[in-house]
Formats: sequence, structure tokens, C-alpha cells
Amino acid sequence: MTAFIILIVLLVLAVIFFITYPFIKVRIISENYSYFCNKKIKKIADKNNVNFLTDLKLENYNKEKLGIDSIIFGKKYIYIISNLYYDGEIKGDVKNNSWMFIKRGEKSAHYIDNLTDNLSEKTRGFCEKINANPELIVSIGLLNNECFFNIEEPNSANTFIVRYSSLKKLIRQLEERDIKSLDENLLETEYQKLKEEGANN
Repeated sequence: MTAFIILIVLLVLAVIFFITYPFIKVRIISENYSYFCNKKIKKIADKNNVNFLTDLKLENYNKEKLGIDSIIFGKKYIYIISNLYYDGEIKGDVKNNSWMFIKRGEKSAHYIDNLTDNLSEKTRGFCEKINANPELIVSIGLLNNECFFNIEEPNSANTFIVRYSSLKKLIRQLEERDIKSLDENLLETEYQKLKEEGANN
């Protein structure tokens, strides 16, 4: 009898766990998304033996925040990465200034800025800051896997919105492009300058 009661209790606890786990997982990810992104970026940079910076607080010449969370100094491109966490669905037209965001559990939509426009603006600001050719900069919006992203063809040659799980594949594909590698000395110089600025902010 005692064994039967214990078995029932364990089954009830298992059912409760499987019901609540998705909600617990979402909360853990939402509250620690930057940490998970930084961990992913470090792993990619270490594998490719390149420099990277995370938790950045960079400003343009007008002292405005650039909104760049991380940078990977790749062999073919410099990747500026912005962490994007949305618990719900994003939909709209890439040509529109605003998109619709429907939060999980809600029916009404909220309007958000076109994320690709935001990424392009960050590219322009970053290029002005380091005086770089925009063709050598790739701006990436790193979207959480749980978000339903319903935008057709949001990516361009140097601007991408990808899920967290797809970042490694995207960077590998871009680094395999048949273009000239970046100057290692210039990359190191920019890395040290931005690293110092990030430490001072």
C-alpha cells in the first residue's frame, strides 16, 4: 500500500513537472537571455580562434547608445550582434516601418519598430564610429528560439535576423564566402580600442 501511494505521488509530481516545465524554461531564458547569448558567442569565437566582446556599452559621436550587445571579429567580417527576446509572435512586412508583436497569452497586438531597419541603423552608426566599409560589417539580430517570427525574407546581404540556435551556422556560411580576409592587424587594433572603451563605460 505504501509503495502504491509513493508511486501515485511520484506520478502526480511528474505530471506537474511536465505541465509547468515549459513556463519555467521560458522564464529562465527570458531573465538570462544575455547570459545565454554571451555563452554562445564565446563558444563560436573560441572555435574560430577570433576575438569577441560582449556586454558592450558603446556610443556614437553624438553620445547616443548604439544598442550593440556583442561583437565577433571574424576573419571575413566584423559581426555586430543585438540580442532580441520576444515571448510571442512577430509578423508584418519587411517593407513597413512597424511590425506587429503579439505577446504569448494575449490576443491584442503591439506595434514595434521594423527590426531590420534598427539593425541597419546600428550598422551605419558602428561604421561611422570605427570608419569602416559597411560591406565588411554584418549586423545580426539574435532572436530567441521560442519566438514565432513570421516575416518573409527579412535578411539582406549584411543584415540578418536569426534564431539563437542558428547563429553558428550563419557565421560559418558567411565566413566561407569567397572574399578576401580582413587585415589581422587592423582587426586587433579595433578590438583593443573597443575593448578599452567598453571597460571605461
